[in-house]
Amino acid sequence: MQRLPVLIAVLVLAGCATSQRTSFPPPEGPASPQPPAPERPQPQPGDQVGTPAPQTMPARTAAEASSPAVLSLMGRADTLARNGNMDMSAATLERALDLEPRNPFVYQRLASVKLAQGQTGQAEAMARKSNSVAGNNPFVRADNWQIIAEARRTGGDRSGADEAAGRASDYRSASQQLMR
Repeated sequence: MQRLPVLIAVLVLAGCATSQRTSFPPPEGPASPQPPAPERPQPQPGDQVGTPAPQTMPARTAAEASSPAVLSLMGRADTLARNGNMDMSAATLERALDLEPRNPFVYQRLASVKLAQGQTGQAEAMARKSNSVAGNNPFVRADNWQIIAEARRTGGDRSGADEAAGRASDYRSASQQLMR
């Protein structure tokens, strides 16, 4: 029971910063061992050679990547989760996925809810799905790997948890580099 306040805090923090449907299988194959470098656009005809192209900052929060309808559903899901109604929170997030099935922040939020429900396998699957639609976004990936680490730790996989925590740390470093 001591984990419930911690998991709710993680969920709330994920809501400030930044989950997988049960019908989607986790992506196949191992994840990349290090965070990928941010993609740089290729020069186009007419571009000045030698002028660095502006780098696009990936979305750091759900507010930067979600429609108002999805943000509203995510807010409702957060309220439901804070009140301990995890089943309704998960159902609300699944409705948000119906609207935006490629939104990594919704999958991430659903991963947090599944973790709070003690469904560690589903939590990891949701976080992996979030990673699969997040592209090279280190902000999203860092939080997802942290969720995976907690799911593995809760499930008794200490070495898997340590590996996931290391990946979370790598992505946090990459996100800090982008902020400079």
